[in-house]
Amino acid sequence: MRATRFLLHFLNSRCLVFAAILTASIGCLVFLPGCTAPGGPLIPEYSSAPDDGIYRLREGDVILLEVFQEPYMTTRQRILGDGTISVGLIGRVVVAGETIAGASHKIAGLLDQKQLVNPQVIITVESYSPRRFTVWGQVRNPGSFVIPGEDKITLPEAITMAGGNSDIGDPRSVVITRRGPSGQQKMKVNALSPQAEQIYIREGDVIRVSETLF
Repeated sequence: MRATRFLLHFLNSRCLVFAAILTASIGCLVFLPGCTAPGGPLIPEYSSAPDDGIYRLREGDVILLEVFQEPYMTTRQRILGDGTISVGLIGRVVVAGETIAGASHKIAGLLDQKQLVNPQVIITVESYSPRRFTVWGQVRNPGSFVIPGEDKITLPEAITMAGGNSDIGDPRSVVITRRGPSGQQKMKVNALSPQAEQIYIREGDVIRVSETLF
């Protein structure tokens, strides 16, 4: 009997341990990537994605607009603060927020309703409006930096642009402040983790490298 009770107790203990491990594993599966990892919780997935990876026209961009075999339609202009450009025959058109292909298709569709038949619209970005972010705290050259052209930069690259962390800076404790759909959000990230290579910096981000705690 004593041996039987010992065996049952042993099996129950193993079951509890297994259940605890299983519960923790399920929790990570449910809450990824918000699970706590070495260096703090990872950045939320919807915030770490580099949008859709396709450049969208912005206020301040200088574009060249051409219509195939219609040289009189060629125009070079800056996208205004209201997101519009002026297009012959149709007037002002909102293009900010559109991809280059999307804006070309939109203008072609509007022209097709006027005097042109199946127009072929070509848009080229000649000058990009600067997309700025800020790095401060324990870095060697804190300040404002520009995401070049259509490029994307990761969190480690952004810190490198600021000269890297200072002698007392802790890259394992980095806070990103970002404007989200519901206002500002703060995210603590380990910039040395492999996941940091998947965190893309957006316009307006503020990155703070904390001081090492001795």
